[in-house]
Amino acid sequence: MSARHSSVIAAFDRLPVGGILELTSDNDHKALRADLVMRRPSEFLWDVRNMGSQRWVIRIERVDASVEDLEHFVTRCAPFADVSREVITRVVQVATERNYRGGETIFDEGEQWDYLGFVRSGRVVFTLLSRDGKMQTLLERFPGDAVNETPVFDGGTTVYRCEAMVDSHLVLIPRDEVLRACRQDPELALSFLVASSQARRRSISTIADLSFAHVLQRVAKWLLNYTGPGEGLTPGVLGVERLSQAQIAAAAGTVRDMAARALIRLRDSGAVELERGRVKKLDRAILESFVNNIEGTAV
Repeated sequence: MSARHSSVIAAFDRLPVGGILELTSDNDHKALRADLVMRRPSEFLWDVRNMGSQRWVIRIERVDASVEDLEHFVTRCAPFADVSREVITRVVQVATERNYRGGETIFDEGEQWDYLGFVRSGRVVFTLLSRDGKMQTLLERFPGDAVNETPVFDGGTTVYRCEAMVDSHLVLIPRDEVLRACRQDPELALSFLVASSQARRRSISTIADLSFAHVLQRVAKWLLNYTGPGEGLTPGVLGVERLSQAQIAAAAGTVRDMAARALIRLRDSGAVELERGRVKKLDRAILESFVNNIEGTAV
């Protein structure tokens, strides 16, 4: 584990249940979140806000890990953290749960999927597919994250394809019940408004990366999401070993050949270790140097 992550997790471990650790940073620390998911599952509530001007505010709240029921999980999802007990009870009564195998499609772009989903375990990915077969990965969602917010509130069809990257477990809340809960509790409606605003900021960031960052930077930035605990070349988090070059290309908004060239460049620089073209180990520090455009010329 890196010294930075080690100190944050040590500070988290000193928190009482209900205690909050707040960090201000110049990035969203997805790698830190991945560390916590691996090392402290079900023990924390994660809320990250992009405030603009390269400033992120991350709130990590310690919760009681000894309680594993559905009600406890729902209250750990950021939108429901401060809503009334009455609303939580009603949501738990109507919610259903479903398991998805790694690689299984949860829903396709353009479907009528009348649920708000929350990832209870595993990891899911959102993608877009063009008419000529090109794929663009938008983002991934971790435990506690919401899935399919836009159609829930505007009544339209799904706006992306959602797929389980690894074996995943989702909690599904019917759309009508989400809308009813928002009318009943203004705090919940406000939480979803904040989430919608944050999604817009993420979209702008993705557009900026595709417009201004070269392929090598984009590949390195995506792989940073998979860096595991430890310094130097260390095994990545669950799911990295399944990433094909085509998937990495989709995430970076490029073609497979360009992604392969970027991976070779990263391998030769010691940023990743490859086995049959798949990423096995990653070095967070070297990847960050590529993201910050410190290393070499563009691919």
